[in-house]
Amino acid sequence: MINQGISLDGFGRQDMARYDNEPQWLRSRRVRAEAALAGMSFPTPDEEVWRYSRVEEVQSLGLKMELASPVVTRRRALWDGIPELALPLAKVAGIFVLVSHGKAEYYMPGETQNFTFGPSRDFAVEVAGEIDSSDDYFNLFAKAFSNDTYSLVVNANAVIESPIVVCYDETVSGLGFLPHLIVSAGSSSSASLVEVFLGGNRESFLATSTEVHLDEGARFSHFQIQDLDEGAFQSAFVESAIGAGAALLFGAFSFGGYYARIRSESHLVGEGARAELKAAYFASDNQMLDFRTLQDHHSPNTYSDLLFKGAVAHKSHSVYSGLVRIEEGATRSDAFQTNRNLVLSDGARADSVPNLDIRENNVRCSHASAVGPIDPELVFYLASRGIEPSRAERIIVRGFFKEILEGINSDELVEIVSSLVAKRLEELD
Repeated sequence: MINQGISLDGFGRQDMARYDNEPQWLRSRRVRAEAALAGMSFPTPDEEVWRYSRVEEVQSLGLKMELASPVVTRRRALWDGIPELALPLAKVAGIFVLVSHGKAEYYMPGETQNFTFGPSRDFAVEVAGEIDSSDDYFNLFAKAFSNDTYSLVVNANAVIESPIVVCYDETVSGLGFLPHLIVSAGSSSSASLVEVFLGGNRESFLATSTEVHLDEGARFSHFQIQDLDEGAFQSAFVESAIGAGAALLFGAFSFGGYYARIRSESHLVGEGARAELKAAYFASDNQMLDFRTLQDHHSPNTYSDLLFKGAVAHKSHSVYSGLVRIEEGATRSDAFQTNRNLVLSDGARADSVPNLDIRENNVRCSHASAVGPIDPELVFYLASRGIEPSRAERIIVRGFFKEILEGINSDELVEIVSSLVAKRLEELD
């Protein structure tokens, strides 16, 4: 590893010569991202998209980035050291990739012609056109300067039954880890991607960027599981471009870290595109879990449905801020946005800010949010049937999250999320 000393709290013109061995398409992306960064400063809570956040604490860490071309190694069998949480998914994966600073180890039980995964520098041709929508500082920083840049291409008409699993395990102190993943799902393909975020500490920062491109008629499931160690900082950026007749199922499950943020942008660019967006999150102690979403309808007959559910306990804090935008020309589009929060302790707080921006007629849109404690009538009902109040509350919380897990075709994923909910409930005692 070569420590180039690139600071996350400021930058000047960087020496782009280190990327001379990369294909032109990737280098061009870096140049565009660097140019966009030139007009930006480090984000602050004064900006609407960072309102309520703890981003100023990230700046105070004084982190550096390590830059080196990632080393990719194939393992012929599952190996010791795979994080326990990710192991059930690793056992059923079509490919399991463990990514850390400057390296990726992967296990693929067989050979396949259905998809290709590797460092983006190994792809001579751009796997998908860049989604030109983001003003996210860390996403742009990763595009400009991170060498941990990977691409995943699912072939047209491929049907991949086993999940593609990418696990990011961040444990290095004093460094910012900004991996970037570009996904392209070919026309009429079907596949699923699970990203798992683990590790971290109070002196490290994980900022992942994932862009997903769905060609016409593709079916793609994309899930993110976050259980970072106590004290860790994370900022995840997810953007998707959904083509005509394509369908995206996105699920975010967030439980760990000191400050963990997900910003999700879904661009329904083709006629008949669909997006179903789910999240389950549970904060305790002094955690802050932060969600920002955009459902952007560009074409007619598009559909999106968002349901985010969370719980906060002790002195924790959650934030949800979402926008549904119906662009001109996106007639006969349907868009729904719902955020519900359970406040389990007097010192906990949940902010919920849904928004609509409708620029076209003949559409259906709605948004709703709710923040409040467990309904005492539900507790009373269960208590009247001999269930202790504390156990009754656990049952209610589990039931509250059950709706989010419905329709997820992965027993391993459902079991992992259920176990993380149970773990948080145990911490309430």
